[in-house]
Amino acid sequence: MRTVLVTLVFTFASSVFPLLNAEIYLAAVATRISQDQVWALAIAAGAGQTLGKVLWYFGAARSVELPWFQKRLESGKFKASFETWHRRINGRPWVSAGVMLLSATLGLPPLLVMGAVAGALRMRMWIFASTIMIGRTVQSYAILAGLAMAFHGW
Repeated sequence: MRTVLVTLVFTFASSVFPLLNAEIYLAAVATRISQDQVWALAIAAGAGQTLGKVLWYFGAARSVELPWFQKRLESGKFKASFETWHRRINGRPWVSAGVMLLSATLGLPPLLVMGAVAGALRMRMWIFASTIMIGRTVQSYAILAGLAMAFHGW
């Protein structure tokens, strides 16, 4: 139980502060766990990272209202890029869910960036949070189960 709580806290912190690396933490944990702990830790890691990215989402959503962002939107290239992404995501839940799921599972595009973009574009929160939870849980499971199996030979 303690490892699950520490995993939740560490992955939350790593999601907010990019200098902390959740994958390295999970790799280290995988050397010390049994098979029956893998899913609980993967879910805790997914939840921690989801909660952290929700902070990025709301931070980016609020930053759109700031004068420096509004001024930046006046720039032709930035405005065009912002509007292109807005058209791709707004009103297209399957596209936004697909992009976020790829980002959360494979890191392409980087989840840190997508968390901010999703907030700035006001992606639907249920899509944002659920796809990150699913993607990061799957990724965490793959790391934990794969390495634990390699270390312990299940």
